[in-house]
Amino acid sequence: CIFVNRKGAVMSVKVNEPSIVNYINNNLVQLPNRQEIAFNLAKRFGFPGADELFQRQFSQYFATGDYRQAAVVAAQCKSGVLRTPQTIEQFRQAPQQPGQQAPILTYFSTLLENGTKLNVLESIELVKPVVQQQRRELVEKWLKEDKLECSEELGDIVKPMEARYALSIYLRSNCHQKVIACFVETGQVDQIVAYV
Repeated sequence: CIFVNRKGAVMSVKVNEPSIVNYINNNLVQLPNRQEIAFNLAKRFGFPGADELFQRQFSQYFATGDYRQAAVVAAQCKSGVLRTPQTIEQFRQAPQQPGQQAPILTYFSTLLENGTKLNVLESIELVKPVVQQQRRELVEKWLKEDKLECSEELGDIVKPMEARYALSIYLRSNCHQKVIACFVETGQVDQIVAYV
C-alpha cells in the first residue's frame, strides 16, 4: 500500500503475509476475538498460518452434522490441508440425514459452487460415479468451466464414455502418447502432425 503522510512524504507499507495470522493470535492478547479476526483474514485473503483454526472449525461443523458448512470451510482453506483423501473418506463414511443428499455429494457440490477447482483426487472421485451414470453433460460442463484437475488417470476413466473428453483431458495433462492414441481412435490422424 502506498500513501502520503501528513508531512507530504510518500510511504509504502506491506503486510508480512506469512506471519500476520500467527502475530494476531499470539501477540494481540488484548483482543478477545483475535482468533476470529485471524481466521477471517486467512479465509478472505488466503494468508498462511491458520490451518489449525480451519481444522478446528471443520471438525466442529462435521461433528454436528453440518456437512455443507464443513465443506465450505474445506473450500476456503487455501493451504489444502483439508482437501485430502482422509476428508473425502470422512464425507463418504458420514451418515446420510433423512431428506438430504449424501454427504460426499454435498462436499463435491459445495467445492464446485465455491468456484474451487478440484484437485486430482477429488476430480477422479467425482467423475467415477458420473461416468458410471453416463452423465456426459456434467463432465463436459466441468471441463469447460475448468473445474477438474486433469490427469492421465482421469482421462482413462472418461475415455470409455467419451473419447473427445478424454482427448481434452490428456491434452491438458500433457499425456502425449495418450493424445496421439486418441487422435487415431477418433479418426483425426491429420491432427497428429500438428500436435507433434
